[in-house]
Amino acid sequence: MVKQAALEWDGEVLEKLPAWVLKVKLKDVGAEIRCKLSGKMKQKHISVIPGDWVKVEVNQYDMTQGRIIYRYNNYDPNQDNDWIVYEWNIDEWDID
Repeated sequence: MVKQAALEWDGEVLEKLPAWVLKVKLKDVGAEIRCKLSGKMKQKHISVIPGDWVKVEVNQYDMTQGRIIYRYNNYDPNQDNDWIVYEWNIDEWDID
């Protein structure tokens, strides 16, 4: 079965609920959804507290639940935060 593409939005954590569930308000949509931490974030002990800005992955079939996949370190909600994506060209490296 092919994995469906998920929607990704930025949001602010509003409240921490029991069982590692967090209430997040999405920036562009304005909706409040319930999110859980992704497995890698739990493995690496990345903590998320109310007030943090996070990247949320939302399933296109159930828009009320999501998964937090990234916590921003320095996020300014007033700017359009198009983060720098580094493209690596291995041909330019001097590997001998």
